Amino acid sequence: MLVDNQNFDIYYYHCVKATWNNSDHRLEFLNFFRILTIALCFSSSGCTRTSAPEEPSPIPPSPDSIPIVEGIQTAPGLEQTTFIAPLTDAYKRIDPIEDGWGSEAFSAAATKQLKLLAKQLSVPSKLSNDSIAKFFSQDTNLNLQLKPARLSEFYRDAEFQIQRGGPESAPFQDDPVIAFQSLLSTIQSTNILQTEVKLYRVDTAENDFTSHVLFNATGQSTEGRIQINTEWLCHWTRDIETPHIKKIALLSYEESTRLAKNKSALLKDCTADLLGHNQAYQEQLLRSTDHWRSRIPANLGLDVVANHGLALGDVNGDGLDDLYLCQQGGLPNRLFLQNPDGTLTDHTAQSGTDWLDYCASALIVDLDNDGDRDLVVSQDFKLLLMENDGSGRFELSFGTSTHAQTFSITAADFDLDGDLDIYACGYNPSPDRVRSGTLGEPLPYHDAQNGGRNMILRNEGVWKFNDVTKTVGLGHNNNRFSFAAAWEDYDNDGDPDLYVANDYGRNNLYQNTNGRFVDVAAELGIEDMSAGMSASWGDFNRDGRFDIYISNMFSAAGNRITFQRQFKPGAPETMLAQYQRHARGNSLFQAGLDGSGFNDVSIEQGVTMGRWAWGSRFVDLNNDGWEDLVVANGFISTEDTGDL
Repeated sequence: MLVDNQNFDIYYYHCVKATWNNSDHRLEFLNFFRILTIALCFSSSGCTRTSAPEEPSPIPPSPDSIPIVEGIQTAPGLEQTTFIAPLTDAYKRIDPIEDGWGSEAFSAAATKQLKLLAKQLSVPSKLSNDSIAKFFSQDTNLNLQLKPARLSEFYRDAEFQIQRGGPESAPFQDDPVIAFQSLLSTIQSTNILQTEVKLYRVDTAENDFTSHVLFNATGQSTEGRIQINTEWLCHWTRDIETPHIKKIALLSYEESTRLAKNKSALLKDCTADLLGHNQAYQEQLLRSTDHWRSRIPANLGLDVVANHGLALGDVNGDGLDDLYLCQQGGLPNRLFLQNPDGTLTDHTAQSGTDWLDYCASALIVDLDNDGDRDLVVSQDFKLLLMENDGSGRFELSFGTSTHAQTFSITAADFDLDGDLDIYACGYNPSPDRVRSGTLGEPLPYHDAQNGGRNMILRNEGVWKFNDVTKTVGLGHNNNRFSFAAAWEDYDNDGDPDLYVANDYGRNNLYQNTNGRFVDVAAELGIEDMSAGMSASWGDFNRDGRFDIYISNMFSAAGNRITFQRQFKPGAPETMLAQYQRHARGNSLFQAGLDGSGFNDVSIEQGVTMGRWAWGSRFVDLNNDGWEDLVVANGFISTEDTGDL
């Protein structure tokens, strides 16, 4: 295949710029071009650069020259319509209308309107007919239901008050200025509010276009700092290019108030205070991945989408927990010792733990029962077990290859012989394994079974470890993309059981009986077919039985697309439900009192919306005896400058 590299580069620029401002499309297009580029360069005819065309294509404009319309960048180069053959069809698919997805075109236009409206609402004192009337239909009588007339107290302690209300007491109004001033009345004392809006469900089949919308506003009031969390059902005019709101029906409403008497911050970022005096913090940890991408060769293991964890534990026997950080390939892992005043000092060079390879996770645990904490590190496709001499100096005592790229590791004495065994979660299969699917992508997407194999190492003593995965029953259903695992004796029989959270599909619950495991997740109703990324056991309702919370991915795009009629037409209802479940969000499973299984109480407990959730933990934050939930989420945190 002959590829005109100059034209290809320019086309790549046009395509990505055309969609980059739609965050739901960014990852899809990056993956598309990754696949497309490799497919072109590894075609059967090879990849040969041709001579430059007689009339070279124009150079893409600089970001500064891209026109701006109402704060939204418009894409350059869309007038270009001729491309090399493999890209012609792909170019058409940039436009969702051309691709048969008018609902996505409407979603993009409606989201633009909502974000511009949210920006106006961030300054309540400047709300006027001129500022917000343009977002609403002028051809029909408006019907806006935004705030309940009555709120009931749902929760209160010394720090917080939570109030909720439903649509039954919410009046309808026809003046958008009055409606939104009423909505924001409790926090209008703040000059500028923090506002956020997310459209996540679309229906274009009825007379009106409708969408489910999450709206949040945060500001200060005389009562304290308030966050409004509300969900609307918006009715829109049937205009894909510039839809206008005709009606807003209230679906749910909540006000969370941090009471005014609590003037100090609930949580304080102390990172710089504890680590700032270290050279490694200033010169390495404060640098972004993009910074290192321009300085470190990719073949050292630097990854744009990286998964790196940390471990806490006392490595020098002074009674204070120390910190071990895993890093990108080409950057050394770091060990910081805690000082009596709480600060942390870099101890990496003396410790012998400064691995330069790509490392995803670590554990600080006592593997040899000598009273000090040893170190386990997952290094790409290897596990490294390092012995501690008691002072925080480590020597490699055991190492082994894994069946997959390991993203997390856990430890438990599964066979009750008195020493800790190691379980490694495999994600990407080993490079030498033949993978099915286009470039080894997870297949099928919602229930992938071509992932890497997990492994358990039984501790035999004197730094000997054996892979006993198959012999103890953990080889069953061991073909997923596993992100995390959590041990707990959920059945109260005296030995630890194992829950495994898998990306791209269903999870595993391995019941342990005398050191032998059986996957009972399906039987107990706890498979949770989603994008599993972490799991945490806890007794949230204090009934004496362990419940489990799994962090997944809340996908606005997935919630829209999987409910459209043209999504997988003819597919069984069960498959459609699985895809829809995949995008729903986090899950909370409550253990039944009779031990017969688990019940999915995620929606009734209001814990599904964790955004793109990676880690989660049950923890009693306010020491009231009830376990709370902490969810770490996010993906790309840097500002979008428009410069690829």
